[in-house]
Amino acid sequence: MSAHPVARLTPLRRVAQRGNRNAESALVCGDNLDVMARLGLSHRGRFRLAYVDPPYNTGRTFKEYKDARAPEEWRAMMRVRLELLSPLMAEAGTVVAEIDDTELGALIALFDDVFGRDNRVSIVTVVRSAATGHKAINRGPVNVADYLLVYAKDKRRFRPNAGYRRRDRDPAYGTVIADRAAPPETYTFQPLGRAVAEAMGYPSRLAATRALGRDVFAARVDRFCLDEPERVVRFAQPRYEAVSQEARALIDRSRLEPSRVFVLQREGFRPLILRGGNRLLFLSDKVKDHEGERCFVEPLTNVWDDIPFQGLAREGGVTFSRNKKPERLLARIVQLFSDVGDWVLDPFLGSGTTAAVAEKLGRKYVGIEGSQAVFDELCVPRLERVIAGKDAAGIRKVVGQGEAKSARGGFGIYA
Repeated sequence: MSAHPVARLTPLRRVAQRGNRNAESALVCGDNLDVMARLGLSHRGRFRLAYVDPPYNTGRTFKEYKDARAPEEWRAMMRVRLELLSPLMAEAGTVVAEIDDTELGALIALFDDVFGRDNRVSIVTVVRSAATGHKAINRGPVNVADYLLVYAKDKRRFRPNAGYRRRDRDPAYGTVIADRAAPPETYTFQPLGRAVAEAMGYPSRLAATRALGRDVFAARVDRFCLDEPERVVRFAQPRYEAVSQEARALIDRSRLEPSRVFVLQREGFRPLILRGGNRLLFLSDKVKDHEGERCFVEPLTNVWDDIPFQGLAREGGVTFSRNKKPERLLARIVQLFSDVGDWVLDPFLGSGTTAAVAEKLGRKYVGIEGSQAVFDELCVPRLERVIAGKDAAGIRKVVGQGEAKSARGGFGIYA
């Protein structure tokens, strides 16, 4: 029998509103077990993303709470909450849970039971620190990682957004198309360094490097590549067995006439451009507008080691001792698994990071925090600063690239 019979549940009650009086987002102070049951009356099937950051059960005592339960008690606590979470998720929704290795195995088993093994999407390793200091002298593997369990409500409807991370310019892309506007069959090529030097009025790469210095010239090369990535290419051997018979025939011709450029038009894809049996790959596929600026990127993998967990004291203007998460981490999760206007749920809100990021990225949100002191002293003031435009730390409010062009500007306080 359910611990929360529907007949006994009452809807959440709004006790105050901050900012825009029509804003639907909510901060709720209360036991998340009770609150999620009551959300079933109003928000069933609504959430596109839930971020679950439960106590890790490390045995440590924090200012805000004691993180120590018997393993079976921890599993029972999580199971009932996941069972309440499942009906709140949209059919195309995603649940992301963050945990360390203390209860990792138990949490995977719980998610497999509640959401289904077939709906497991990925387990992402998040590197949160380096093996330095006292950690480096510990015997055995040093614990430096958290894990993100990613589950779809229904994997058949799982549609994540493209995800990228910053990287340095790939030096393999070292050739420039002299006239990108010309037909591909007439392309001529020159080395990247020479092209940049000549564009700056120097006769050669060596002359430009001597005049400007190695670092300055390298920065100019990077700038050229970011400004004109469609002109910067590399030659790569195509996977012969993976292409069509027509493409194989053209590859063979290209090998026989290495000075010519051959082109195969392909519906729905970039043309296959060949020279000397090799295909052209364009640097533009590795340049994106990312985190508010144009940069070199690579696709995300299931190892995230590029988000700093240090220096978070100023984020959100709140101090939180129990494993405060970076806004950049939550921004990546929110942007991967939801779109502007979607609903995001965090049943273990803590310092309010998820709600702050959702507000900045134009999502609607419900954040639940059980501690009245944390709620009053951290969550509400943090979100008040965000909607007032006074939160200078953390991620910036996104104003382009398909994200929110203005603040949602408000939230309700519920009990």
